Amino acid sequence: MKKATDLLDKYNSGIATEEEKTIVESWYLKYEAAAADLSPQKLEEEYLLGLDGLSRHMDRPSSLKLWPRMAAAAVLFLALSIGVFFTFRPALKQEAISYRHNDIGIGGNRAVLTLADGRKISLTDAARGVIAEESGIKVTKAGDGQLIYVQKGDPQGQKQLACNTITTPKGGQYQITLPDGTKVWLNAASSLVYPTVFSAAQRKVILKGEAYFEVAKQFPKKVPFIVQTDRAEVEVLGTHFNVNAYDNEPFTKTTLLEGKVRVSYPETDQAIVLSPNQQAWNNKKTDLIRVITVDPESEVAWQKGWFMFNDERIESIMRKIARWYDVDVVYEGKITAQQVFGGTVNRFENVSKVLEMLELTNAVHFKIEGRKITVMP
Repeated sequence: MKKATDLLDKYNSGIATEEEKTIVESWYLKYEAAAADLSPQKLEEEYLLGLDGLSRHMDRPSSLKLWPRMAAAAVLFLALSIGVFFTFRPALKQEAISYRHNDIGIGGNRAVLTLADGRKISLTDAARGVIAEESGIKVTKAGDGQLIYVQKGDPQGQKQLACNTITTPKGGQYQITLPDGTKVWLNAASSLVYPTVFSAAQRKVILKGEAYFEVAKQFPKKVPFIVQTDRAEVEVLGTHFNVNAYDNEPFTKTTLLEGKVRVSYPETDQAIVLSPNQQAWNNKKTDLIRVITVDPESEVAWQKGWFMFNDERIESIMRKIARWYDVDVVYEGKITAQQVFGGTVNRFENVSKVLEMLELTNAVHFKIEGRKITVMP
């Protein structure tokens, strides 16, 4: 148990190695605040149980490699114990109380559909069922909030129509099934423009913001599916990929999970082909393009309901928080530029939970005033 205590002391003193930080944070970032309902005696019991379990796992040489991906169920009671440990620290406890008093709630399924004739439908308020019909196309809102397009008859015999647009606000997300069967998950503050009937020659959509695509392979024959952003075009047949093209991000990123994609950059006449687990970066200032190998699951964690930070700077993290919680972020004082953060947080927690966890590093602190979050050293 002494080893576990020493590890926690090193973490809170800021001298733990990256591997040691990963062990502690992997437990704590899965903590669901259950400790708040426990009595002081029970808190102490859970804390001691957690230390004992931590000691046993530290004695297993192979356990260190497993922590970053360990299933939540396998570490739940240890996560609780580590979380309890941190609640004993008065400064952090006071901050947590302050956050919850001024808390900001989560985002959800919110979007507006703009039809070809200019009509706007709030998908947030629309009842489930058929919400629109256009030239043989039925637009249906499913019970789970998903938007589904259903084509009647042979698409080859129909003319391509004007486009529809689905737009998510800050604090919104939405899932849509396009007329060809392609599934799209749209992240917060994003928009997708698409025809209600795809042509026989190509399937093309226009994206602003971020979306995850699972492209239908047959339509009814092999027809390229193209995602156009302000800086790049992604061309595929049948595949799973994510495109991040927010205006306020320094890079446009395309991440491939399955299949193959061709990413072209018209401004530089460059094109690259990605294989699974690869990501193409396009620096908006320099036009530099590079390909790196990534863990694709971390790039699409948002689509599964998680924030997953992988050695990210606070500015990048706060941009994600601003979009999902619909808040303004300001900085006060000088934040250490080299400081990076790692961990996994449920997107369906109030913002206080995310901020509390980031504060555990002692590298940043936060203040909430209305819908403004101030980041401080």
